[in-house]
Amino acid sequence: MLENSLAYIEMSYALKKINRIEVSINRAFRGPSLSRMINLTSCEVLLTSSQHFESLQDIKSSLTSLKTLIVTDNAEAAVQQFPEFEIVSLCDVYSNTDTHIESSAHDTDVAVIMFSSGTTGVSKGCPLSHRYAVRTAENMIRPFRITQDDVNYTPYPLSHIGPAFYDILSSLMVGARVVLRDGFSLSKFWPEIVKYGVTWFMCLGSVQQLLYAAPPSELDKAHKVTRCWATPAPVPKAAFDERFGLHLIPGGGYGSTDAGWVVVPQWDHPGGLVLPHYEVSVVDDHDDPVPMGEDGEMVIRPLEAGVMADGYFGMPEKTAETLRNCWFHTGDICRFDENGYFYFRYRKAERIRVRGEMVSGFEVEEGVLAHPAVEDAAAIGFPSELGEEDIRVFVTIKPNQQLDTETLLEHCRKVMAKFMVPKIITIIDEMPRTPTGKPEKGKLAAYPF
Repeated sequence: MLENSLAYIEMSYALKKINRIEVSINRAFRGPSLSRMINLTSCEVLLTSSQHFESLQDIKSSLTSLKTLIVTDNAEAAVQQFPEFEIVSLCDVYSNTDTHIESSAHDTDVAVIMFSSGTTGVSKGCPLSHRYAVRTAENMIRPFRITQDDVNYTPYPLSHIGPAFYDILSSLMVGARVVLRDGFSLSKFWPEIVKYGVTWFMCLGSVQQLLYAAPPSELDKAHKVTRCWATPAPVPKAAFDERFGLHLIPGGGYGSTDAGWVVVPQWDHPGGLVLPHYEVSVVDDHDDPVPMGEDGEMVIRPLEAGVMADGYFGMPEKTAETLRNCWFHTGDICRFDENGYFYFRYRKAERIRVRGEMVSGFEVEEGVLAHPAVEDAAAIGFPSELGEEDIRVFVTIKPNQQLDTETLLEHCRKVMAKFMVPKIITIIDEMPRTPTGKPEKGKLAAYPF
């Protein structure tokens, strides 16, 4: 649980080298979501820094397996704050020998557990193999024309497959360079792109929107960037290309933490092509294939061992729910055209995409419900001015309790990751419900702002 840093990368690859499993936790998580991830995977050792001591203080009494903190800084403070744990300074775990270590790992062994956002439930841990990582990275190289002369810019958290495998591992495989930053900054973006000679970057939909909406600058074309890419692409491609003097690779790709990098976008075509080690079908609600050109749910199965997660760690029910009839069910709607090109249409599942993060509505509701005055809560997404979505939460208050929206927002900031905090909280008298008793989110979406 660490900010983007050289220490993160060093430890990540050291664990892979000695065939130990890394659990990659998004450092923005707090409260019940964070303790669940640590307990679910039975982590005994946590690599972290003083930036995250407060988050750990809040949950330390609920941690069932954690024994040791390896800290990158301020070990003295850690000793004082966490007497229940063994505290080790990162510098004390570095080897004092340059002898080559022969790895015992097979490439289908699990290398890392990364957490995928929940659809209607909690985030799920995806066991990913060494082969998964390598296949994901090498399948970036050809379509994005990456060479050893390239410089990539990545400000996204290393707990995601995008920066870890799409950006960094693909660059390592061809001998290119990476500029690693700990978060996206609009004011620093183009100056750093120019300063470090960046040639390509992954451009999330929200980042595209921010760059395009910013006032024109003399740096807009003073760089060496030749291409960028993302799915989705909410900005007008031709205008974006012209303004910034680069090529925005059209949408058409598809990847997820659990499934891997399944469909690669094409340089000059809005559709994508399925990679040869996957089989993809488009089906109806009965898992029967739909006719070519029609929308349906995307289902996937591997044609090579280790290129997908085999299930969800410690969650056999969720694994059985998603892996059925010999197919992995994505919950996403797509279609194929008559030439075999893939097009993503929309998300069937209840996920909310906020500034590049896939947020589980369930976990937002869980955080809101932790306030003692809240009776019920329902989270939905709505279009953001910056592209993608923002979060709106509807709440009902317990009888004889008093609660205003600002107080509840302050509570959310304490128990949730920043990207999970609702943009709008609406207090209602009664929660509309479906026949099965669940909040009727279709009706909630029609509420006035």
